[in-house]
Amino acid sequence: MATTVLSERENESWDLGDQRWSRDPATGAFELLGYRQLGTPGAAADPLDWAGLVGARLSQDPADCAGRPLALFPGEFCYSPTTGQPLAAAPHRGTEVWLPPFGGERDGAQRLQGLRLTSARLSLPGSLTPEANPDDELPPPCEGPCHFIVAAFSACESRLVALDVARGALHQWLPHSRRWADLAPVGEARLGPSALGDDAWSLAALEQQGTLRLFLPSDDGLAVVGINLLAGHCEVHTLGSACVGAPVLWRGRVHVPMLDREGVVFVQAVRPDDLALERMPVSGLDPAAHRWLRPVADPQHIVWMGSRGQLLVRAEPAGTAGAASFLSWPPGVSPRFDLGGPSLAAGRLWQPCFLRDAQGGRVVSVQLGAAGPALRDPAGDDTDEDDDESTAARERSAILLASTTSSATLRARLDDARRVSSGFGTKESYLTTFELAGEDTVAFFAARLSRPWATQAFLYAGRLYLHHPELPVLPGWQCAA
Repeated sequence: MATTVLSERENESWDLGDQRWSRDPATGAFELLGYRQLGTPGAAADPLDWAGLVGARLSQDPADCAGRPLALFPGEFCYSPTTGQPLAAAPHRGTEVWLPPFGGERDGAQRLQGLRLTSARLSLPGSLTPEANPDDELPPPCEGPCHFIVAAFSACESRLVALDVARGALHQWLPHSRRWADLAPVGEARLGPSALGDDAWSLAALEQQGTLRLFLPSDDGLAVVGINLLAGHCEVHTLGSACVGAPVLWRGRVHVPMLDREGVVFVQAVRPDDLALERMPVSGLDPAAHRWLRPVADPQHIVWMGSRGQLLVRAEPAGTAGAASFLSWPPGVSPRFDLGGPSLAAGRLWQPCFLRDAQGGRVVSVQLGAAGPALRDPAGDDTDEDDDESTAARERSAILLASTTSSATLRARLDDARRVSSGFGTKESYLTTFELAGEDTVAFFAARLSRPWATQAFLYAGRLYLHHPELPVLPGWQCAA
């Protein structure tokens, strides 16, 4: 720690490692001059909204406040230099990370990406009922659907950030003021909107030297975004052309399908350290195939599915570079995205499809990423329940998220007596009960919604929240210890 007295009338400058404070010698009041590379908060920002981001200490003792409602001190101060009394730590909301849509890891190192799996622990008190009020309710940040990111972005604690995909807008939640604030772009660069739907959108993220960068698809190109929670702004750098699929971090590079000005689909590979680009042409591409669902990836390949086939990037035997190609669906097979996304069975990725045969046709599971793929009856996929009652329950429910840590599954159960598959793609509303199934099943919320399977779930500050555009609030429930 270094202290510099500039003059008898000027403030002292205190250098405390990654932060600098000034002290008024006349009043003893401290003021933040800079934290890491994030600068300072805006003049109108409430100190209780940003104190936790820098790990500051607080006091409401009049002797410390010098006529102000609150006094802030550097985090290294355990006791007031004025009174000698202990200083309170700013409220801390943890440093957990949640990356939408399913809370994925931030380094792309997990074996499987793109499935409705999270390593976060999902657990709710068994005493919850759908009739009880949630523990918290946040106002929606915007009209329509959005995605939610939880990360510290170089600060001391994680914050909740909402991404309005259709408008290309970012908002952060201010926990003390309990309101959303825009994250204003720096300079002229702006985050462009994305036309990718709920079943196609996702992001990639990478943390380097303590700084988290987001790679977001947009109609203008791949947006590389850095967020400064303390200053309340974001920096955007856009690469390439329109994204017609979502990016994925795979084998050390970000891969994303793009559409050039000539209407040709290709895969752009981006090296995160210097943002160098490598265009990967797609061999055998159907020229009519332009839109791709959210990617799934394993160590061998990336798969973006479309109505006409699969866009693939395969690993080469040597090096990190891959080869991009297009694989049509097998003859007589068409994908049934309305029956849900891909799943893992027998160590491979499978997609529900419809197979036309002499008997008129049936639903099968098709192995992804393989030429001449295996087909299997969906009933043969790995399950833990095989009685008639549990089968009927699955037919009326949609899995939103499954935890690989707590072996719990968050699902939306349609109380209407019909199959979920009959409602996919429609605007019909359903009385829906949300439940967490593990050792015991906890039903904790009910609402009438259209497309309830599009509900977004996320974890923030120890609570599980739900977001659906038709809900007036974002209800949240305290997770069990």
